[in-house]
This record gives sequence, structure tokens and C-alpha cells, in this order.
Amino acid sequence: MRLVIPLLILFLFRGGPAWAQGAAKSLKRAEELSRSLAYAGAIDAYENLLKKPGDLSPQDLLKAKLGLAEAYYFTKDNRNAERVYQEALQSLPVLKGNDLNAYKRYAQVLAAMGKYQDSRFFWEKYQEFDESEKRSRQFARLYSRPEALLRNQESYSVEYIGLNSAFPDFSPAYYKDGLVFVSGRTQNRSIKRVFNWDNSNFLDLYYVEDKKLLNSEESSGAVLGVGGSNANPYGAAGSGDPLGKDYYTPPTSNDASTIGHTGSEKISGSKDYKETPTVLSVSFSRKLNSKYHEGPSVFYDKGNKIIFTRSAPPSNTSLWTKIRGEEVTRLKLFSAERKGKDWGDIQQLPFNSDAYSCGHPAISEDGRLLFFVSDMPGGFGGTDIYYVIFANGRWGVPVNAGPKINSAGDELFPFLDKAGHLYYSSDGLPGLGSLDLFVAKIDLATRAVISPVRNLGAPLNSQYDDFGILTDSERKSGFFSSNRKRGGSDDDIYRFTRTGPLYGCRDLVVAVRDKRDNSPLENIRFGYKSGSAENYATTGKQGMVSLCLEADQRFVLDFQPEGYESRSVKFSNAESSDFEPDTLVVMLEKVAPVLPEPEVVKAEPREGRLINKWASGQSTSFRAVITDGNGEPIAGARVRWINKCNGTVEEKMSRSDGTVEFTRDLECDYELVSAKAGYALSRDEIEKVVRRTLFGRKVIRPVSASLFNSRLYKVGDVIRLENIYYAADDYKLNQAARNELMKLAEVMKKYPDMVIEVTSHTDSRGSALVNQLLSEKRAKEVHGFLTRYIDKGRVRALGKGESEPMNKCGDGVQCTESEHARNRRTEFRVLRMEKI
Repeated sequence: MRLVIPLLILFLFRGGPAWAQGAAKSLKRAEELSRSLAYAGAIDAYENLLKKPGDLSPQDLLKAKLGLAEAYYFTKDNRNAERVYQEALQSLPVLKGNDLNAYKRYAQVLAAMGKYQDSRFFWEKYQEFDESEKRSRQFARLYSRPEALLRNQESYSVEYIGLNSAFPDFSPAYYKDGLVFVSGRTQNRSIKRVFNWDNSNFLDLYYVEDKKLLNSEESSGAVLGVGGSNANPYGAAGSGDPLGKDYYTPPTSNDASTIGHTGSEKISGSKDYKETPTVLSVSFSRKLNSKYHEGPSVFYDKGNKIIFTRSAPPSNTSLWTKIRGEEVTRLKLFSAERKGKDWGDIQQLPFNSDAYSCGHPAISEDGRLLFFVSDMPGGFGGTDIYYVIFANGRWGVPVNAGPKINSAGDELFPFLDKAGHLYYSSDGLPGLGSLDLFVAKIDLATRAVISPVRNLGAPLNSQYDDFGILTDSERKSGFFSSNRKRGGSDDDIYRFTRTGPLYGCRDLVVAVRDKRDNSPLENIRFGYKSGSAENYATTGKQGMVSLCLEADQRFVLDFQPEGYESRSVKFSNAESSDFEPDTLVVMLEKVAPVLPEPEVVKAEPREGRLINKWASGQSTSFRAVITDGNGEPIAGARVRWINKCNGTVEEKMSRSDGTVEFTRDLECDYELVSAKAGYALSRDEIEKVVRRTLFGRKVIRPVSASLFNSRLYKVGDVIRLENIYYAADDYKLNQAARNELMKLAEVMKKYPDMVIEVTSHTDSRGSALVNQLLSEKRAKEVHGFLTRYIDKGRVRALGKGESEPMNKCGDGVQCTESEHARNRRTEFRVLRMEKI
């Protein structure tokens, strides 16, 4: 028993089996043993009853089989649990009440045996009988494509270490230079203590003084993960995977029905199994180890304080209750402090109760935030994770960690790293079977969950119980516990090292459609990238393609199909599911025939709205480019072209290169309105190309070859002002700089709610203090010029000295004069403006 399977409740039952009293009495006796959680005795009682069922009715016979299967389920004997559940449920009987849980537990057992497609069937069957059970749908979807959690096996190496014994060994914790862990081994004890749950030994804390001694051992395939090896049984997933193996498409003959597993035929409790540790460990403390269970612990305050789990009987149990063997023992949390060579001042934490259990502590580095597990009333499932705050010298009131962390199942064995990643195990969240390891990021100040809950995937998870992890803030290495070697309650501690990404790739289904009639577009080739490397994919039948994209990244998908407008789409999978694909629908719009190149002349700035004088000879086409404040093109901007003569409005979206085209009447003024979510609205007046004199003669403006540029700004933009350079030790503005600042003043007039911060920078030559003062003078000079035209409250000035060079030219680096000149610059950052 390792404080996980009994759901944190220990019943110490001293009665023995009695099956010679008739079938009905034998059934009643077996049920009493099960209710008292003495499952080892219950198994014997049920097995003997089913060998000679006598005159049991069909209903009682089914009840006996379900009771036996449940006893095997709780003692983690999955092979026998599967055998009995299969016999009991093969006719799919209609069950009610608590008996309905048999379908759920059978599904869990099948997953623990690696039979995911069979498990999927019984999860779906369970949901048919209990429509309120939402998680069954999630499990069924995962088990239609479990390879989603197997893709990252090559990123980790897993080693079986030499401290393990033939008994349960689990839940390591760092202490000094060594490792404290929980074990059921017996050393130098005159009295052997046996726990009636599964006839296993009681648990104590043990210690390996130097973790460097934890040598690895040759591992069989079973210790590495699902399938008995680090290989993905479905093959590598990559871009352009064909659809057909997902929950949203019918299964085919190529869909695997199971993922095989290997392992010893021996299970926990095998009489002939022996294993001798190769690393010496000792009993951790005479004071802490007692006649009861000692379980998972955590150290803090430089190793001088400990919080640990212990099974403790209630303080008010009557003598008659003890004699009858019905004493109920709960798990409780205790604290202790280092006293010389041992521990003292052992005290219960104030929120313990005889009515429920508390255990499995995890604590923040400062010792003020404690996470633990409890089955106290008001939770979401069997056992939930709670937290409690230490303030003013005392522990507060426990708070449930909430539905993002907890499920309708059991959450157990939390661990908190220095960065606020909360690791824990759960059988209520979709996983590879039994207990899986999960992680979520916690804001330690607010205790809020600020990331999705992630399944760690294989090989850290398997179809067996995986729990009790201990790792660093980046999960580069550490230890965890698992019963994957022999199954049952024979837990062992494993060491892992990560050499690849944290997570495997995540699925994205891209569906490309015609915007006009929503018809699918086949054979559309597009590029997608995160960073500089670009990949390509092509849509297949029904205009769809499946991609598997690197986890927690931002991507740009670039579509430039012939006959359709180009489009650029951004996508992030940081919030995506571990196993359910995202779907991205991309609508493409057919393009009009390409028009001739237009021409532009630059306007002289003037008060009020910025005016652009456009001329293109006799051409009736108008082309503009929509960019951000730094001149980078913006795709997907909504652009309106408003005729000021008759009020007609035309609207288009900018292409991937930011361009957009309209047809115009050369004798009319127009307004160009550009908009994009997150940016401020831009309005530009475009003057007519052709004017008529009083005598009707046409006057055509001069022609330029550049595109009209409509710039969109947003809060946070940092925009470098061109041509504002200084001599090495000067701060006065020259005429070129004044002209550039006038353009900025016009922009601020165009956006009357824009507030900016002007920053001035120097090169690294000379004293840092002198450079700081010089940059402040330069910033003040710019501020003084701008506030001649703009309200002072809208411009802030800041000198940053040599602290933020644009190139490598820091102190002591030899650079050319032009390289140093690049660092003598002025930028402005948008602090506030109205956005759409």
C-alpha cells in the first residue's frame, strides 16, 4: 500500500474469512470485508464463493463477480480485474447506482493493460448509461488516437536505479546531498507489520545519503514507457499526416486496436520474487518512523523542517470498536524540526481531521504555500489537491485548488518546483492508464492556474501508475515513481533526463474554403513557419490537411494560391489540447484581374488631417500598402475606399504583402480607412488626380512611382525616427532632424489620443554617466521641439545613455564610426491610444 490506491483512507480490519456458512452468508461476509477495505481477505472470500456458488440468484452472482473485480481493481491486480470484469460485463448488463462504476473501472483496467480501443468502447458505454459523465467522452477521444501522448518518447531517457527493492519504493524528496523516499522494506524489525488492504508491509521513510550513488540498472522494455520501448508504435507524426485515425473520422482496418506492453508475469505479492538493492539506504529517523505508515514528505528552511504524511488513528476510538476491528485510520500531515542528530517537536497540522484524510505535502521555497491532498467534503472527486497559506506564525484555512486542477477522479502526489510548476498525478484526467503525471503553472502570489494542465506523455507516463515526481524548473532531469516493472503495488523509483523538447508536436487540421460559396479547395499549397524555417503542405480531399506542429509556438500560415487573394494567418498552439486536434478554417477570396501600377506624389504636411496627393496620370487604379509603424506589411487589414463625390464605399482585405487595390474616379477625392484588430484606426484623405480650371481645362498632377503607405499604430510599438543623428558629444537638432520630427508631429495630430515616450540613446564611447546625461539632454531637446505643436501631456522624454545598443558596439569593442552612429538614435514608443 503506497497511500495512493486506498484513496487516503485506511481501515484496519482484523476479521478473517468465513465462507462455510452457505452461499448467501459467504456473499455477505465478502461484502463486509470489501466495505472494510480488507481487500486481500475479500478476494479469498469471493473466489471461494464463486467456485461453489450454490443457490445464488443471477443477481447475487453478478454482484459477487462485480465485488471480486472491484477488489482486484483496488489492489491493482489488473490482470485478474480484467478477467473478472470481462466475465461479469460481457453481456453488457444494465447497472444502476454505484454498480454502474463497474463500466468505468473496467475501462480504466483495459487502459492499464494497454488495450486502448477496448477501453474506448467501455468509456463510451459508461457515458451511454450516465450522460452526466463528461470525462468519459474525453477518455474515448484520447483512446481513439493515443499516439498523441507517445510522440515525445525520444526526448527522455529513463533509468531504473539501484535503491529499489522487492517492496514498494516511491515518492523521493531531496534532503541535503541525498534522497529521502518511502519504502515498504523491513529492516531489523522484530515484528512484521502487515496492512490488510493487500497484505503488504507498512511504510517508513528511508534515506540515501549521497544521490550520486544512485547508479542506473539495465532496464527491460517495460520500464521505459508504453509499448515496452521508446519507439512510437504508430510511427513518427509529421506534417501532412492523412486524416482517418481521429475520433472525428470512422476507424479503418489500419487503426491499431491495442498498444502492446511487456513486463514480468509476476505481480506484487509474488512469493518467489526477490530483489536486493545495490545502493545502501537506512531508516531515516527513529523519531519520525513509527508503528504506523509514514508517507510522502517535503523539506524546507534549508532542510531543517519537514512536513510528512502519517496514518494516525482517531483520538476517541472506543475499545469495543478496536476489538471488533473497525477502527478507521486516516492520513494526517505532521511537521517536525531538526533537533541535533534527529528530529523533534513533532506536531499535527491544525487542519487535520478524524473525519477525512490529509497527506502528500508540497511546499513553496519560502515555506509559505503548502499544497496537499485530501478527501475532505466539498471536493470535485475522490481526492483533491488543496492549498493553505502560512502567515503570522500559523497555517490558515485550506482552499480547494479548483476545477482546473481537480477532476471527478483522484488527484494525488503534488510537487511544486521553484518556478511555480505544480506537478501531480491523476486518474480523472485523460491519460495513458491508471495514474498519469500532469503539470500546470501556478501564480504563486495569487494561486491562480495560469496555464493549461498538461499530460507529461510517455515515457514519464505509461499504462501503469506514474506519480511522485521530483524535478527542476525546466524538467531537465529528476526522479519519479512507477509500478511499470511488475505492476500491482510494487512501486519503484526511476531517474529521467530530458534531451529534447518538453512536449511532442500538437495536431492542427487546416481546412481551406472558398469564401464565396464555402466550397472546399483542394490542392492548395501553403507555407507555415515558426521562426525562420518554413515548411509546406497541400490540402487534400475536402480541402483539408493534418499538421503536427511543434508545441507552444506561434506560427504564420502563408497562402498565395493562383486566382485567389493572398492571405497570411497567425496561429498559436500554446493553449491547445494534448490530444484533441485544433481546426483552423481559412477562407480565401477570388481576386479581380491585376490592374496597372499606380503612382504617387508625397504631400507636404499641414495642420489637421494628414493629406496625401495622389497622381497616376490617366490610370484609374489605386494601390496602397498597409504597414505597421515600422513599415512592416500587415496582412488581413480591413480597408475601405470611400468616394467623396457620391459616397459609395468599397471594402477589401490587405494581402500577405500588405497591398490592396481599388478603382477610382480621377476627378474625385477619396478617403482611405484602414483597420486591424489591436491597432488604431487610420484615416487618409486622397486628393483627386485631375482638377478643372474655371474654364474647364484639366490639370493633371506630377507622377511618382511609389505606393501609397497607410500606417497603423498600436500600443507598445517602438518606432525608430530616421535621420535623427547627433555628433558624438552634441545634443542639438539639425534641420534634417527637425523635418523628421515634424512628420511625427503630423502623425500625432492624426491620432489625437496618442501618447508617446521618446527615448534617446548614445554610443558606448566615453563615461557611462556622461552618456546618460547627454542622452537626457537629447531627449529633452526632442521633447521641447515636439511640444511646440503637441500638448505636453502627450509626450514623455527619457534618456537611456549607452544601455541599449543596437549592435555589438559595447564597451571595449572596436567599431567603425558608422556603427557607433547607429547607436546614437532616437525612438518613440506608443504608450496609449484608442484601438479597435
